[in-house]
Amino acid sequence: MADELIGKVISGYEIMSHIGEGGMATVYLAKQQSMNRQVAIKVLPKHFIKDDTYMERFKREVDIVSKLEHRNIIPVYDYGEFDGQPFIVMRYMPAGSLDDILKDGPLNTDLIYKIVNQIAPALDYAHSKGVLHRDLKPSNVLMDDDGGAFLTDFGIARVVGDNNPGLTTQGVVGTPSYMSPEQAQGKDLDGRSDLYSLGVMLFEMATGRRPFENETPYSIAVMQVTQQPPLPRKLNPTISTALEVVILKTLKKNRDDRYQNSVALAESLKLAIERPTAVHDTEPRLKMTSYKEVLADEPTKPPSQPQKPVPYSPSPASASRPVVPPPSSLRSQIRKRRNQSPLLSALIGGTIGCGLLGIIVAAIFLAFSLLLPSNPNSTETPQTDVDISASSVATQVTRAPETIIDGSEIPTLDATNEAARATLLARATESAPAITDAPVTPLFSQTQVGVAPVGTSGTPELLASLRGVSGTIVFADERGEDPTLEVITLNLDSWTETQLTQQPFANNQYPVASPNGRWIAFQSNRDDDFEIYIVNRGGGQLQRLTFNDTFDRLPAWSPDSEWVIYSSETDDNVFDLRRVNIGDSTDELVLSNGLYNGHARYSPDGRYIVYTQGTTRLNAETWEIALLEVETGEVTLLTNNALRDASPVFSPDGERILYITYNLENQSSGIAEMNLDGSNKRVVFDTDAVEWAASYSPDGEYIIFTSNFTGEDQLFLMTADGQEVQQITTTGGNYASWIPSS
Repeated sequence: MADELIGKVISGYEIMSHIGEGGMATVYLAKQQSMNRQVAIKVLPKHFIKDDTYMERFKREVDIVSKLEHRNIIPVYDYGEFDGQPFIVMRYMPAGSLDDILKDGPLNTDLIYKIVNQIAPALDYAHSKGVLHRDLKPSNVLMDDDGGAFLTDFGIARVVGDNNPGLTTQGVVGTPSYMSPEQAQGKDLDGRSDLYSLGVMLFEMATGRRPFENETPYSIAVMQVTQQPPLPRKLNPTISTALEVVILKTLKKNRDDRYQNSVALAESLKLAIERPTAVHDTEPRLKMTSYKEVLADEPTKPPSQPQKPVPYSPSPASASRPVVPPPSSLRSQIRKRRNQSPLLSALIGGTIGCGLLGIIVAAIFLAFSLLLPSNPNSTETPQTDVDISASSVATQVTRAPETIIDGSEIPTLDATNEAARATLLARATESAPAITDAPVTPLFSQTQVGVAPVGTSGTPELLASLRGVSGTIVFADERGEDPTLEVITLNLDSWTETQLTQQPFANNQYPVASPNGRWIAFQSNRDDDFEIYIVNRGGGQLQRLTFNDTFDRLPAWSPDSEWVIYSSETDDNVFDLRRVNIGDSTDELVLSNGLYNGHARYSPDGRYIVYTQGTTRLNAETWEIALLEVETGEVTLLTNNALRDASPVFSPDGERILYITYNLENQSSGIAEMNLDGSNKRVVFDTDAVEWAASYSPDGEYIIFTSNFTGEDQLFLMTADGQEVQQITTTGGNYASWIPSS
């Protein structure tokens, strides 16, 4: 028996007592006689000696750990054999494992962060060396007397690129309760698989239980692939919303939706713990009738001359707005919205997708049952070293000819594109005209793709010129049974959507990401009037930034990501520009001139603010693009015509301004750009529909915008020169922009 080793001296190590059993080894406390120190010795039991797989794993751990020199990875002191049994000598950890600590229930947030903050860099370090742990769990995190946490047990770790058949093709190895979905399915792994396992540990530390529990390891593995975890706050109500969001992000089924490295997880966890406050609405909120602005249908008037602006000055006491607590009165009425057909289509598509997924899951489960070796000696669910064998419509658009904007000239389509548009609209009503021999370039062509899983957007078959697009965009879209506008992100690499807000009685609109990629600012009417809020890019740490009884709208960010500039109503649709600091809530006046000032955007270098200016918010005929020089307070009108010019944004290099120019007669609009001084205006793209909310990609190669060409607002992707355009959503979307890489 293994305990026969107690009292013996092997290779200068006196075996003192039994510490515990691992998946393939017995661990003892020993005394190293030459140095008079306590060590831990891991010994491979005799009945595993003739098993080549276990012998290989044992030697593999020595080889891997000897190359990993990190302060939070247990070091190997020595390696040898005694009476044919290999052993590993390691540092002794007197406080036991994280698994021992969890026996007393959930941990407090400070201890959770302390542990994760130590394990995370160790895990990233191993990944940087090409090592995947593949069996991360609480029993493989050891503790010392000072609260130090250390990774151990690299017995089934894998070096990326090492295709040793003895360890990789005989089945999926690991612990089902902590396996990532891709590990349970036998797919190729990367470091994000270990991130998922760390997420399971985080869930367990916060709630006191694992997210998936069942009688057999095979059932648990299937649950990892097919089921969503329970909400942590339902298991432990003391968990903050911010912490819950972090936990759930680590457990995303799609690895692209998780944190991409462990340190990013630790940083988000720190923010969630340090700033756990979130808005918890306990009363229903009165929704706005519609999120679309109604343009005034009045005769064209000459643009008004702007009044002398109030120059910007940092933090003047007289310009600081008093903070007023949000109103607490009970809302008397909740407006109901009609259900829209795209939602029904999505429901049907989701049902079909779930049915197909159920068939696949059943097949996987059967394969697990047939191919997995059983353990006749097991009396409980084993948790170590279990071997498990293993819609969207894309629409293309040809570019309208360039039109130079000169004064009040209104851009139009040429005859060919007019005919193409008429053909498309007729096709949409199933009354397309007969095909003639006349050469007509189709404005849109449609390609169907397969049904996508729930939570994943259909993958468009992108045009060749658009296939280099990448990153994540944020936008607003109507969601829910009684639709409200919510903030959504869409990963353009995986085409996976994530909903960041969920307010069934309020609209969340005009989202825009901070330059450091960490925060999303948006406006919401959850307190009756619109106020400015921010959330982190995972949807957690919701914070309200403005507190008053007027409309605060259209937020944007300063280049340092510390300030949110916004448009604030003062009197009868007159709006000032203000900004608020997200750290200390300082609120400052930026521009006040008795006019409507909206949709402000800082230049990348912070020298200028470009914005929309007019007599009032509702008199769009007077809207022009204005440029404010921050240091001097000088305002320059960049447009001055009979069109409605609005929604300006800077190009990434700060040399050009992209904006929307509207034809008020037929309620159509086009996307235009101009130089920083207002020169060289040109239309980039134009149809007779309404195009709006255009924004450059971070590299300046693409433009994303909203158009109602198909009858409802959808997102479109276009090359920056406007040569090729393609629809990328079918269920709706508006006001999209990129989230910069953090």
